[in-house]
Amino acid sequence: MKKSLVALATLSALGSAFADIDVSGGVKMYGVLDQSVQSQQMVSPSYASQVTTNYQGLFASAATSRLGFKGARDLGDGFKGEFQIEQEISPDSATAMPSKNRGTFVGLSGSAGTLRFGTQETTAYEVFGMDVNGRVEYKPQMWRTTAPSSTQDRANNSVKYITPEFSGFTGHLMLNFSETSDSNNTATNAAYTSYGIKFHKDNAKAALVHDTLTNTVMAYKFAGLNNAGVTADQTTTTSTTLAYGLVAWSASIQPIQRDVAAFSYDFGVASVNYIYAKSYQNGTYAASNTTNTYGVKVPFDKMTFALSYGTGMVDSYYSANSGYTTAGDGTNTDTTFGAYYNFDKSTQAYFLYSKSTSAVGYVEGSNTTTAIGARYNF
Repeated sequence: MKKSLVALATLSALGSAFADIDVSGGVKMYGVLDQSVQSQQMVSPSYASQVTTNYQGLFASAATSRLGFKGARDLGDGFKGEFQIEQEISPDSATAMPSKNRGTFVGLSGSAGTLRFGTQETTAYEVFGMDVNGRVEYKPQMWRTTAPSSTQDRANNSVKYITPEFSGFTGHLMLNFSETSDSNNTATNAAYTSYGIKFHKDNAKAALVHDTLTNTVMAYKFAGLNNAGVTADQTTTTSTTLAYGLVAWSASIQPIQRDVAAFSYDFGVASVNYIYAKSYQNGTYAASNTTNTYGVKVPFDKMTFALSYGTGMVDSYYSANSGYTTAGDGTNTDTTFGAYYNFDKSTQAYFLYSKSTSAVGYVEGSNTTTAIGARYNF
């Protein structure tokens, strides 16, 4: 009886909360369910001995599974209110709804542009969606290594402003706060700022973005890494970690900066794209990671084939006792192939293959990932 009363009270509260929402005015439920049988082998680069780690199991390989609600409402006088609530879903986990929300914000738009508040994708991460294989969940693309923190994918506690469109161009400005009560408190959360320009007209897209991340270290994950091998960002702890490339400096030294430029064009019979991304720290402890990614996508009846190739150059510095020594410089590559069969607009079967390599001097490593799965959009 008590449970029934609690359930009734909960439904009543939800009904009251949404009573003023005009569903016919554009509130929409949407989502993605993605699962694959994934196999991953990582040969970890090491100055001592290479270690091979294998993973086989279910994973959301092509996209993050999620459930969301979004909508817009005409407020009159040329203004519109908008909102989005998005929650990550883990079909392969005993807990289907982990406590992790994605893009969840409220906004206001008008003739002067759009202003949004909440948890939002960063401008750079939006640009990476121009990759021919998209921002696949296991992230094999080389541009992924320029993100030393998940904050550069999606920032909470953020404000984003988007200008009105002018001949295909829009300006983007984003700021998130490190949540300190005053200037005397040490920030424990990353603070993120970015500004960029996007262009989209007919079959052409282009973007140029600069962002800055403070209160974090500069480290990056080996391309394609998510299940096999080391799962944490590599930092300056032992010489072994240098093989993973860029070595970190403490967050208080210099902010991490990133420049991203991207271009894509759809010829109809095929589309191509190029993405340039560089993350770096300036000053005495300078370090950088520069990547270039090229891609081509070809549709054929219900099939779509996508191939991308990326290269990365690492310039890394680390602290050695009382001095500073250059170490960890090297190159990285990634080749990603995707084959997608579209049953209809919602249901897709796919095959993904990625081979990433890391080479620092005579030290080498590799990560090979294969996935066969299905994706349903609703």
